[in-house]
Amino acid sequence: MYKGEVHLCFYQGTQMIGWGHGHGIIMDKHYRIIKSVEPGSYQASSDMHEFKLINDGKSALMSQYLRSVYDLCPWKLCDGLGYIQQGAFQEVEVETGEVLFEWRSLDHVSPVESYVLPSSTEISGSGEHPQSPWDYFHINSIDKNKDGDYLVSARHVSAVYKVSGVDGHVIWRLNGAKSDFKLDGFSFSFQHDARFVSENGTHTVISLFDNGSNGFDRTQDHSTGQIISLDHRSNIASILLDLDPPFADGHAHLSKSQGNFQRLPNGNILMGWGNDAFWTEYSPDYEIIFYGALGWSNVMNYRVHKFDNWVGLPLTKPALWAYSKDGTEMILYSSWNGATEVKTWRYFGSNNKTQGPWEQLGQGVKDGFETVLDHVRTYKYCYAEGLDNDGHVLGTSEIETTYIPNELMREYCDDKACRFMPSQEQRIIEQEEKARLQAEQEIEEANQLLSEEQEERERLEKELQLSLERERQKKRKARIYGGTFGGLTGLVILLVLLATDNFISRPAHRLTRLLWSQVRRRFGEGSRPGAGLRWGYKAISPEERDSESMVPMITNES
Repeated sequence: MYKGEVHLCFYQGTQMIGWGHGHGIIMDKHYRIIKSVEPGSYQASSDMHEFKLINDGKSALMSQYLRSVYDLCPWKLCDGLGYIQQGAFQEVEVETGEVLFEWRSLDHVSPVESYVLPSSTEISGSGEHPQSPWDYFHINSIDKNKDGDYLVSARHVSAVYKVSGVDGHVIWRLNGAKSDFKLDGFSFSFQHDARFVSENGTHTVISLFDNGSNGFDRTQDHSTGQIISLDHRSNIASILLDLDPPFADGHAHLSKSQGNFQRLPNGNILMGWGNDAFWTEYSPDYEIIFYGALGWSNVMNYRVHKFDNWVGLPLTKPALWAYSKDGTEMILYSSWNGATEVKTWRYFGSNNKTQGPWEQLGQGVKDGFETVLDHVRTYKYCYAEGLDNDGHVLGTSEIETTYIPNELMREYCDDKACRFMPSQEQRIIEQEEKARLQAEQEIEEANQLLSEEQEERERLEKELQLSLERERQKKRKARIYGGTFGGLTGLVILLVLLATDNFISRPAHRLTRLLWSQVRRRFGEGSRPGAGLRWGYKAISPEERDSESMVPMITNES
């Protein structure tokens, strides 16, 4: 709260390595900067870790990182000037800038209590140069109770301090090298966001975010949210709540930096997971009722807070973008950064910017930062209205010209939008990829062509073989038919000749008898009774022989 109204408060400045140079900003519900708050000391800049309005906005708590020359011989840095960075804070009157209270760590906490030595982590600093002082303390949160005392959290000493609002002395230490309390069955390290919960004459209850790791050393498997009770009679610290993060696939958040623990008025608890840009809301019985993320990588979320009384009414106009890939259907995108009361968007289109008429294209319920409406027809000009829950117009966009990409660009667009322009490096990669794909396609087409040619050659060779085989079959059949016909013709002629007796047929008769005798002589021996005798002859007895004849056999003329 500031001057009785809810405002937004945040740090604005330059990010250094683990700390910052800047100032505090107070914004009203219209997102106008109405106050800039700076520390009042000679180093007139504040650090990013804490900027918190207290006392109804009359004063602000601000963290500082102060650099100075320091003797670092105990840490074997003794061959020149050593530089140290101490944690400090101020309570500043917002209207006047007057410093109401100031505290510096080197006045009360020795560097020997640090668990982070020079050059040991990414943000420790080397101590060897003014641009890299040793950050031995690393203050990261400040709170104030109703008695006027302060609660200070310091990451690199893994300790929480209660500081007197009168003279700044340390009333008690929790954890660290010189703890005033024994921790009963629990621990924490590299913590953030220590806050007072309650106090009485015998006990103090605080909350904090236990990182359990700084990225180099680790005391826990995962980060947790803790509520701790300090018994000032026994000097024993007891854990009242140790709230685990969500587990996914056996893993949970182990945040090496940042993080916060917020108790909500309804009894819920909100935890931000710092280096992991996630947050979780728990019900009073610690059931997870919400789990969200700003991003999965390359983004951090120092703290996350939830409030139900913020109403944002920006003085800017709503934003609208209308798009059509080819001039047929169109899509409209509307948003209004910071406008918390917009519930519905109403869209209008026309092809005449000055004279209209304007046709209502439809309405879309706001369910996120950006609302989208598809329309079946493209209009050259469009505008949008943001409506509250009662249908009242809260703001109207400028009249925007519908974007239609030219034909050369459409290959880089789809029905929703066109892609962002690639960098030169991306263009080179895309060109190389395009050339590779084209070469592969050409090779594939060439292989396909060769395959088709090979198939055609095989087909032609097969047809040729079939054709040759058919020709051979025809010739074979012709020879068979020709030989048969010739033989039959010769036989007929021979029979005719044998059946006649004239000067033409007599030679044929003689030739036939000669051939027939040869056949009988060759095939007749041994095949008939009286083997060894020629056909046409007969055997005679010795008595019948002519004594003067020497021929044992005569021809039988009969």
